[in-house]
Amino acid sequence: MNKWLSIAKKELLYSFDTIVNSYAVVFFSNNVVFGLLLLLASFVDPLAGICGLIGVVSANVFSRVIGLNKEFIRKGYHGYDAMLVASGIAHFYSFNETVLLVIVCVGIFSTLISFLIHGILHKYNLPTLSFPFLISIWLVFSAFPSMSTMQVHPELIYSLNEKQKVSGVTISIWLETIDKLENHLLSFPQIVSVYLKSLSSLFFQSNILSGLLIAIGLLVYSRIAFSLSILGFVAAYFFYPMLGGDVSDFYEKFIGLNFIFLAIAIGGIYLIPNIVSYFMTVVLTPLLIILLFGLNKILYMVGLAPYSLPFTLLTILFLHVLNYRVSIKYIHRVHHQEFSPEKNLYNFLNTNHRLRLFNFFPIHLPFWGEWMVSQAHDGKITHLGEWSKAFDFIILDNEMKSYQNPGQVVDDFYCYNKPVVACADGYVVSVMDNIEDNEIKGINTQQNWGNSMVIYHADGLYSQVSHLKMGSLKYGIGEFVKKGEIIAYCGNSGRSPEPHIHFQLQESPIIGSKTLDFPLAYYIKRENKKFSLHSFSKPNEGEFIQSIEVNPLLKLAFELIPGTKLNWKIKEENQEVKSQQWEIFTDSLNVSYIYCHDTKAVAYFYNDGNMIVFTSFFGSKKSLLYHFYLAHYKLVLGYYQDLIIEEKYPIATISLKFINIIQDFFSPFYRFVNANYAVKYTFIDDINITSEIILESAAEIKILGFKSKAFQYSTNLKSNKINEFIITTSNNKTIAICEN
Repeated sequence: MNKWLSIAKKELLYSFDTIVNSYAVVFFSNNVVFGLLLLLASFVDPLAGICGLIGVVSANVFSRVIGLNKEFIRKGYHGYDAMLVASGIAHFYSFNETVLLVIVCVGIFSTLISFLIHGILHKYNLPTLSFPFLISIWLVFSAFPSMSTMQVHPELIYSLNEKQKVSGVTISIWLETIDKLENHLLSFPQIVSVYLKSLSSLFFQSNILSGLLIAIGLLVYSRIAFSLSILGFVAAYFFYPMLGGDVSDFYEKFIGLNFIFLAIAIGGIYLIPNIVSYFMTVVLTPLLIILLFGLNKILYMVGLAPYSLPFTLLTILFLHVLNYRVSIKYIHRVHHQEFSPEKNLYNFLNTNHRLRLFNFFPIHLPFWGEWMVSQAHDGKITHLGEWSKAFDFIILDNEMKSYQNPGQVVDDFYCYNKPVVACADGYVVSVMDNIEDNEIKGINTQQNWGNSMVIYHADGLYSQVSHLKMGSLKYGIGEFVKKGEIIAYCGNSGRSPEPHIHFQLQESPIIGSKTLDFPLAYYIKRENKKFSLHSFSKPNEGEFIQSIEVNPLLKLAFELIPGTKLNWKIKEENQEVKSQQWEIFTDSLNVSYIYCHDTKAVAYFYNDGNMIVFTSFFGSKKSLLYHFYLAHYKLVLGYYQDLIIEEKYPIATISLKFINIIQDFFSPFYRFVNANYAVKYTFIDDINITSEIILESAAEIKILGFKSKAFQYSTNLKSNKINEFIITTSNNKTIAICEN
């Protein structure tokens, strides 16, 4: 019995999601509250609300029966077009059995047509928008003359006094009540009334109450979307009469939403919100009006109205043009849709520099241990012109000398005969290994590069190491090498007055090709006794750098492979001990995440063997996993005493709801809230044989530079695992012990 109740409850919750999300997704949202407010707004005209709901259910049931993706159904992707068409049918036609049948059929048809349109536009990285809705509603209106049992709605024929005779007393009284409410209690200036009525035209209505509910929902869902809706509307309210139109068309002809949708789509959904995206919504508005006039004229000849076609066409045209840009300085496309302008913006701001981890192929240093950059990019000696983007590396002692003894022979130099390793996986494509080492201060300008190896890593990306020791190259042309494998030994061949490694990246497989300006993935820089991490950066001349030397304890403790389970005992002050179980999974894109079975929270991360980086969190911020995500936002898997790593979280990660709401309005232009992360490597018992490490981290939010909220964390690693995790706030301390 309990099993069946559980299944029924799960199915009921799923059905609820499919309905509510079908309304929210109309405004590019997945916000449940917004979806409910839109559902409520549709019922201001009860018949329109009922018909819209029937349309949603029809489309979703059909999608479920034929086996479409359940998650897509749940997100409302198959229901919203049917809902809009059904609302239109309810506005234009009297409800009867024929209309009910047509609504159900349209629910099915809109689902079918949406797949066809999606298949065409997806190839060009373009959204479907309202094409399925438009094709479906035009089909119904075109078929109307052939369906004699469908009657035009009395509201389009009779005055309000006559509606009672043909529509029924209840609906007539309700509509009359709405009119009185708007006239006496919801009396606004014309511009506000037209804005609200334009919003209500989503459900083919023209009343302020419905528009007010939608506006409230917009404000709850997104402050940026709300401000964009006003900007788009005000721009249209100004330009439309200038071009010869009457603003009453916005709600009487159901065209006002074109301007609102365009502003939200261009200003914050498909583009990252900033001052340029806001400006583009204003620039495109008069163009949208001209397009609207033209389409209206063309469609009138076949007895159809444009509805949302102008917005759909102009948005797709604009986004398609952006696919051919050669510069992305001012306008940034949203590549991972968060269905919220705020989330799109905050994630972009926070991960803009982190995206380098994905935009650049990871190239590592070609040596072990610490070396000094004796010549960097644009060096003054040999790194000039087309060969300026290269590095030279040597080893120095505490006295800043590169050699011992007199330094008169190559063997006196610390770097001579030291291993040179592959900077990344790849295939050897060029080799030179027959040039003798020079005597100290002697150079071979005839064979400038000396013994060298070029490795292919990716299309247009090759690495070259030069001045190698003769006879030391370990691989030949065509052989595959793995990152970190020894490929040769440092020598003094070619144009090299003393032993060093020359390292460059290039677009060609030929030894001595012109260099490529490309960053190094990760390295540790030491300045005196202070260590700092550099990610996808380029070292400068005179800096002491080294590759990350992975610590076995750190590596094993954070080796969160799929299937791993972490069992926690959590003790807060003056409270009973609680338990939580986490498990590691990967999603369909092979992205790893930690899932908490007790709180349903999820934290996404990636681990490339050198670092572990948490990318996003979903779920309750009261969960232990939330604090684990904050505490280990970015970690190097090597231990460097007192190393401090700093990052910025997305602004909404550490929430101060009221402050964040205010920030949302200004965030495309100015951000006064900052969420900061820092971790410090504070204790290791033995650097060579490690059995214990302690990391201390902090998460804080600052408003106008003043600290407002903070968490302190301490993580203890023992026995090749995470042993203890401590959370400290101003008024509480939580100790979590990992038992497995």
